[in-house]
Parts: sequence; structure tokens; C-alpha cells
Amino acid sequence: MNRLKLISTFIILTSLYACEPPVTFNEPQPTDTDNLSKFPKRLQGEYLKLADNSTLSIGDKLIQRTYDYDFKIHINELDSAEQLSGDTIINLITKVKTLIKREGDSLITHIHYVDTLFQLDYDNVVRKFKGYYFLNKRYGKTSWEVKKIQLTKGQLILSSISTKLDIENLKEITETATDTVSTYKFSPSKKQFKKFIKNGGFSDSETFVRLKKKGV
Repeated sequence: MNRLKLISTFIILTSLYACEPPVTFNEPQPTDTDNLSKFPKRLQGEYLKLADNSTLSIGDKLIQRTYDYDFKIHINELDSAEQLSGDTIINLITKVKTLIKREGDSLITHIHYVDTLFQLDYDNVVRKFKGYYFLNKRYGKTSWEVKKIQLTKGQLILSSISTKLDIENLKEITETATDTVSTYKFSPSKKQFKKFIKNGGFSDSETFVRLKKKGV
């Protein structure tokens, strides 16, 4: 698979929400905690991930991630299904056209993609607990995916549950029997959820740096 196809695959994968994640909870977490009506002012703003130059935008009820950058490939990386015509790469199978600019033997295409990560509504609720914000996204009547947000000294950390590092932790804390299923659903008490956080839960993390507002 060449790099243009990898880009297309990445964009498709980041927008897939129909499949239930491997780890869910039977209700929003933590339990016995009120939902927030909107994201607080201190959390709202623009954040940059230095590793890939993507930006995270948090409004009062919406979180979006924007990928905006130039991507370079060598002309020899085009495969037989792609045809170069002037400033355009044409996929002969899908008929998709990609605008490029030449730089020697390299082809440069601009990637701009906006991914809506979270929109606060009936199926997407936010709860605050112990200084963290928890994004609860519904995947079924009793299936919720949970992510964690922490803001400290201008750095925002967005954390997910790692299927390798966190499942055993959750099993032990909630005394869930071990089995061979590919998806796991947990029902922790508020105390157990607190212990999961304290034990290093939500181990898959990304760090973003707050961008200063223009004119500030």
C-alpha cells in the first residue's frame, strides 16, 4: 500500500464510530456524578500536538481535531492504479482526484481533515471528577466509551483506555472473570473507578499545548 492510500485509510479509520470499542462501561463514568451542561471556560480553546501538528479545538459543547499539513511522496511511489496528469493524481479505479504540486521528483499534496471527536448531547455526556473531565460516548443502550481530559499548566492530556495495559487493571479492581471475548464491559463503583485512575488507568495518552489567542 503506497503512502497516498495510507493517508486515505487513516482518514477513514479516524471517522469510524459504528464499531463498539473493545472496552466499554455499562453507564457513564464516574457513577453518581452530575453531567456538565457544557465545557468550562478554562478548558475551552485551541491546543497543538507537537508530534503531528494537529490541533484540538474545544468549544462550549464541541471538540474537534484538525489535521492540516503538506504531505510529500516520491513520484516512484505511485502505483499502477494512479495516474499523474499535470497537477493532479487520478485514481483510475475510484476516479478520485488529488491536487499536487511538484518539487523535483517529489509530489506534495495538502492534507486538511476535520474530525469531530465529541459533541455534547444526549449520547455524549461530560462529567468532572477529582480534577479530571470524563468524555462518555454512547455506543449502545448500556455501552459507553470513556476518555479522560486533564489540563495542567497549559498542557492538555487526552487519555484513552489501552486494551493491553488497562483491561487487566479493570478486571482486578472490579473482580471481573477472565474470558476470551474480544470486547469487555465493566461496571465499576465510583470507588473502584477512582482506584482505576489512581492505578494509572487511561494509559494511552496524547499531549497538546495550549495556543495563545491572537493579540494576547
